[in-house]
Amino acid sequence: MGHNAAIKRFDAHPDGQPITLFDTVQSRRPVIAELLGTPWVRRASELPSGASAGKRAEIIVPVEWDGDSGRPLGFVHGGRTYLVEAVVQQWTVERAWWDRARHVSRRCFRVLAGGGTFDLAYDRLGGTWLLTGIAD
Repeated sequence: MGHNAAIKRFDAHPDGQPITLFDTVQSRRPVIAELLGTPWVRRASELPSGASAGKRAEIIVPVEWDGDSGRPLGFVHGGRTYLVEAVVQQWTVERAWWDRARHVSRRCFRVLAGGGTFDLAYDRLGGTWLLTGIAD
């Protein structure tokens, strides 16, 4: 069924739950509890948030790089090793090249690994790999 199998199998109308989900606070609670328990919400919430994280978190992670194919093979996050199944998208970020203090130069990869979609970025200036997003 693909990488979004859990989303596709999600039962939006379990027995005993009213069709009108948000008419009262009481009817809202079971839906919110169910959604908070889903794997796609849990994985995305693994990244830190708040004022220190900004719009997207940037966590330094070890990445195994394949120089022959020019792509990441795997990475470690939260004590778990993820093997990259596929590179979905690649792009480059170059910002504020004229200002040393704000300059950003990265090669970014959206990868499928461990049943999820992750954004990895190689920071060319710092020489480090960053996990910048968990999309799925």
